[in-house]
Amino acid sequence: MASREDILTTPGLEVFFDICPTNNEVVPNHWHEHLEILYLLEGSMEIKCNDKTYWLKKEEMFVINSGDIHYTHSATQTVVLLLQIPYEFLNHGIPKFEEVVFSEYFPWDKMETQSLKKARGNLLRMKQLFEIKEDGYPFLFHSNLNELLYVLYREHAEREMHPVDKNDKGINRLKEIITYVEEHYREPISLSDVAEQFALNPEYFCRYFKKNVGFTFLEYVNMVRLPRIYEELISTKDSISKIQERHGFTNDKVFHRMFKKVYACTPTEARKREK
Repeated sequence: MASREDILTTPGLEVFFDICPTNNEVVPNHWHEHLEILYLLEGSMEIKCNDKTYWLKKEEMFVINSGDIHYTHSATQTVVLLLQIPYEFLNHGIPKFEEVVFSEYFPWDKMETQSLKKARGNLLRMKQLFEIKEDGYPFLFHSNLNELLYVLYREHAEREMHPVDKNDKGINRLKEIITYVEEHYREPISLSDVAEQFALNPEYFCRYFKKNVGFTFLEYVNMVRLPRIYEELISTKDSISKIQERHGFTNDKVFHRMFKKVYACTPTEARKREK
């Protein structure tokens, strides 16, 4: 999984759209240059976006702005509508899109307002059209998409006259560090080594990373490792210790504690459950 996520559009559409069932899925911190909308059909989902943490519940919506570093964890069986809208699509309808910041969290009570009820109807209609895929469905799909974006833009977005530069030196360096971890997570990685690699004071780096990512540096490194371990755990017959070591997790006690915290079971139980 790349830390900077590039998207492909769904065939026949100008955006990416999918219905995603998940169970105990972790998506480590990453970012992208498109707008992402999550609408929860079933279950619950933890979302860390920049320095804030949210719990998304059934029939709630979350919007992730371009460039925001975010992480998701579905701790239960979850079904989510995933809509990813490329920058170019938005820039056609919204002048100077880089100045626009959408509201992030739309809890259940907010979703019951008149305009957002209609927006929810647009999302569910897009789901129906996507599932049936009748000849010519993209015309109706895009019509509903445009109505949804109109409501979000007109009522739940604002322009920043001096927008925060998400490509400034500090954020760029943070994204470089995230990419570095993605490329080297199988190796021993310490905070002091990475601080030296990027010419940063270790104490400053420790505080800055936690504030902007939502995890300590070591927690993040292990969070990158866990989904890879889980995937091999349920898809191979290799021993748990061998899989664990292959992905750079050398502290057995920390591994089992984090695994149970994230997946609500032991590695052995996870393997049996997926058979």
